[in-house]
Amino acid sequence: MIIDEAKIPDAARLKCLFLLVFVALLSTPDTPLAKDRVYPGKLVNIGTHRLYINCMGNQSPVVIIDSGIGGSSLEWLNIQNNLAKNVKVCSYDRAGYGWSDPGPLPRTTARIANELRQLLTASNISGPYILVGHSFGGYNIRYFASKYPELTAGLILIDSSHPEQFNTDEFKSVVKTHTETQYENSYTVRIIHPIIAHNYPAENKQIAFRLMATMKSRNTMFHEMDYMEISARQVARQTNHPPYIFPVTILTRGERVWDNDKLGESREQQWRRLQNDLENISVQSRHFIAEKSGHIIHLDQPEFVSNNIMSAVTKIRSQSYEQY
Repeated sequence: MIIDEAKIPDAARLKCLFLLVFVALLSTPDTPLAKDRVYPGKLVNIGTHRLYINCMGNQSPVVIIDSGIGGSSLEWLNIQNNLAKNVKVCSYDRAGYGWSDPGPLPRTTARIANELRQLLTASNISGPYILVGHSFGGYNIRYFASKYPELTAGLILIDSSHPEQFNTDEFKSVVKTHTETQYENSYTVRIIHPIIAHNYPAENKQIAFRLMATMKSRNTMFHEMDYMEISARQVARQTNHPPYIFPVTILTRGERVWDNDKLGESREQQWRRLQNDLENISVQSRHFIAEKSGHIIHLDQPEFVSNNIMSAVTKIRSQSYEQY
């Protein structure tokens, strides 16, 4: 995503208003985007709003997937297709993303994890679950696992955010990319320009772009980013306990994403240190490097991610069998 903050002069207000109305129309329930059942999953009412979930397969344990900020269930379809013959795998859209309704504020990890629990209960999807989380989704599944350990069979962390990252010099200085122009009698409008990864599943690129361009998706991104440090503190408090006893798999990108300068190199090294530290969250940790991937490993190397999820499924099945 590219995020800009710009101050808009009075003369541009009408143009801006038309843009906002156009984008808002894309996200209303009366548009074909929301009404037409072109999507394979279902909307589930959890009381305050509806969440979209798409499940494939029928074998246990159930794999539940949570995306990074701005992501949706559509980007996981290749992974789901790879796994569905061997295990039940469900991806869902957090409130405000994809086909899900906007949810109550603030959009923090604690709220998101509780909504996921409600979604799984309302959908009659029984645990224990193998929880997969990419980037910010890693916060959410770790919080869920610590709050509901009886419902958790294992975790897969995909280039996951670390709850201590904002306490480091390298990442507490990270700011949103923005431009700002000074005008008299003006106001600030925050604008997000959706960007679809080049390796996004081709058949889903158009609908993914339209979903990402909706006002509800844009607003949700802002809320999640604005409260990300609070979410990090929530995860730190909730996970302040002895290591998990269930298996945890950590998948870390092998390619650099930060600028090739002194600060960028420092951030790369700190990210790797934090990824290595994730090995300490379980007595059964495994850590693998996706050598050909940037941050979005599941799009860069879907087979690598699928194989590691299936390996975790096999391990958990064998442990469950040994208990009887």
